[in-house]
Amino acid sequence: MSLLSEQFFQPVQFIFVHQNVNTTCTLPDLNPFDSSIRKFIYHPKPISCDLIPSLVFIDYTGVLRLNISLKDRLKLSNLECSYRIIERNGENDVSFLPEIQFKPPVYIPADLIQVICKTESGVVVDRILFNIESKTVLKNKSVIKDSKETLNLFIFGYDSVSRLAAERKLPKTMNFINKKLNGSTLQGYTMIGGNTYPNLIAVLTGKQSSSSELPSLNLKSEFTDPYPFIWKECSKRGYVTMYSEDYPEISIFANNMKGFGDPPADHYLRPYYIAQKKVSPVQTNIEMFKVLMYLENQNIKLGKYSPLCYKDRPKHVLHMEHYKQFISTYKHYAKFSFSWLTEISHEFMNFLELVDDDTMNFFKWLQEYGHLENSVLIFMSDHGPRNEEIRNTAIGRIEERMPLLSIVLPEHLKQKHPHLEKNLEENTHRLTSPYDLHETLMDIVNSDFNEKHKITSRPYPRGISLFRNIPKDRTCADASIAEHFCACYTARNVSVNDNTVKILSEFAVNSINEKLAEVKDKCSKLSLFKIIEAQKIESGLENHAEFGRTSVLNFFYSPEKQTEQRYLILLQTSPGLALFEATVRFTDISDRSSMKLLGDVSRTNKYRNQSHCVGYQKLKPICYCKDQIQ
Repeated sequence: MSLLSEQFFQPVQFIFVHQNVNTTCTLPDLNPFDSSIRKFIYHPKPISCDLIPSLVFIDYTGVLRLNISLKDRLKLSNLECSYRIIERNGENDVSFLPEIQFKPPVYIPADLIQVICKTESGVVVDRILFNIESKTVLKNKSVIKDSKETLNLFIFGYDSVSRLAAERKLPKTMNFINKKLNGSTLQGYTMIGGNTYPNLIAVLTGKQSSSSELPSLNLKSEFTDPYPFIWKECSKRGYVTMYSEDYPEISIFANNMKGFGDPPADHYLRPYYIAQKKVSPVQTNIEMFKVLMYLENQNIKLGKYSPLCYKDRPKHVLHMEHYKQFISTYKHYAKFSFSWLTEISHEFMNFLELVDDDTMNFFKWLQEYGHLENSVLIFMSDHGPRNEEIRNTAIGRIEERMPLLSIVLPEHLKQKHPHLEKNLEENTHRLTSPYDLHETLMDIVNSDFNEKHKITSRPYPRGISLFRNIPKDRTCADASIAEHFCACYTARNVSVNDNTVKILSEFAVNSINEKLAEVKDKCSKLSLFKIIEAQKIESGLENHAEFGRTSVLNFFYSPEKQTEQRYLILLQTSPGLALFEATVRFTDISDRSSMKLLGDVSRTNKYRNQSHCVGYQKLKPICYCKDQIQ
């Protein structure tokens, strides 16, 4: 048989590109400055705080001191000062112990105090100060030293930051991490849940939220303490621990939840913010803060100082100072620290650029003072922007699903175990998830850096340490990333007037109403107001005929057609004009029983007070309270 006839009579070979959660993931390659999103990007004005610095401060040794030069400059005579130790009374309250008169310098035997200084003219200082009171911890706990075998674990996170947003808004920080610290930034790190909680539960416990994998708790009435958080393992092994968040109203474990009964770590910063709000309830009111932040986002300032300040300092800088004080106080001791900043990045992504210099300088301080020599640094987020206009663009939807994750390893670890750096670098281009990050953290805590056998056969583990080689053919299904959060899809725009789109939109709205059935006496029944955008998800198998093998048998055979179809729809409902995004799967558009929502319907604009009549967190994004209808 001639070569020509052999070519034309070979068996049919169709070449497909797989794009659904059960097939190999191709990571999106997006431009963070794409023209389609430029209109959402602007440069906010710098944070403006009180120009007069603090008259009192606590140094890294726990000593309360007076700024003498400032006192002399302000000509403050007959200054009388006192402090009150502040104690935690549960998650949402603190108590102030009796005043103690002092003349600085004086050691502070507590993590938190209120300082008040007066002259004949009145109060000149009323300030909440944090401290790292180490003497009590070291007296009551056996703490081990850090070493090349026992590494510190430093986790530093911002809420709602995608990798692309970090590239846009934190260029100095990202350049310092990737170039100066030789860090690795993961291109395929993907969220597994719709908000902070499920993503960080997976990171911190390795478990799936709202599942039987975790102790059965009613989180609205029971404390989260029984959960197997990684800091418990660290503490058990002799680490000193720190946990800090800056926005108590919507913190990870106390947002419509009861939070922690006992402090989760040796040093817990939440009472610092609770104390501020107790002393200044008007200035720290969350609704007022949101209004001021909204106006600040519009470059409108009502007050003299930014709501992002506490007196003379930006709040995020104070947060970093607390982190630095913890690290300095326990230098040479084994440390676990988890820090989460929410205020500045949660609502308005453009504010993120205001922390670029400070974040870079914080990491630079870690390097210059040798704190990274025996430490692993994790710089991360939970998801991208979820409630901003950019979220409703094609790139924005990918951004939401792909948060920031950068990892810096100590040089001696990479030299001793070169496979760690090799695998980590390869894994920056693989599909990864919070479950993988947890496995990595456990390897660090267990000092398990030995080379493992390559994973070659399914079923793949749900979580795979980033120190191991993650399979190239990994799918979202392999990684337990639900279809609604998988960013590996390709999509094709479809007319909003398409009949299929209309039917699926009505199905999505009906599904929302079914969830509201249990509170139908409080929440309005929603109706479809408008279809904003629709895309057909090109998942499953897509035939690339031009790469296939030509044969006469092609005339008799065609690729098997995909019977399942998926659509991503952005729609608006009435009343309330909520924007919802839904992914719907079906096999027969005329058969409602074949339709299924993939994951939860996501609210993509702010609901503010629309759902004030319900307390369940899952219902708040979808409820429009009846008492608002005139």
